[in-house]
Amino acid sequence: MALNEMSFALGPKNILEELVKRYSDREFLLYSSIVRSQDCLLVDISGKESVFETGLNYRVVNAIGPTDWDGLLELRYMTLDTDQQKVFNAVMAAWDDPKARPLGLKSAKVLLSLKKSYQFLLLNVWEDEQDYLAWNHAADNKLAQFGHDGNKAPIDKLYTRVR
Repeated sequence: MALNEMSFALGPKNILEELVKRYSDREFLLYSSIVRSQDCLLVDISGKESVFETGLNYRVVNAIGPTDWDGLLELRYMTLDTDQQKVFNAVMAAWDDPKARPLGLKSAKVLLSLKKSYQFLLLNVWEDEQDYLAWNHAADNKLAQFGHDGNKAPIDKLYTRVR
């Protein structure tokens, strides 16, 4: 079954683990920030209506590569106007070919905010941090041109899997 919607919650590990217990019928993934290990991310991949009050709810518009949740999780938030969406979609279409993907990229999901049709979240799973860093700083990284909410750069958050 294809995953159509995803929801996210941020917070301390103990609070997020309580949500996992309370909604045991859900399929959750728990991650820890690589910058501040006490900052955690809970991802609901059940495809059901969100139980979170965060408003971080997205529709999956594209899935690239086999679904793989183990590795370095990168959340890249971008605000894209109509012209930028065309360029972004072309880059994502190229990534359908495994040879055209950045080295070490295991899988990617393109998510669109349910609230704002111009807010995108690219969810990438990398083999390791070195692969991500090499791609993120590469001169041919076509996604580096896209910012978020008026900023020239995207918001980029990195996490490692806890459970």
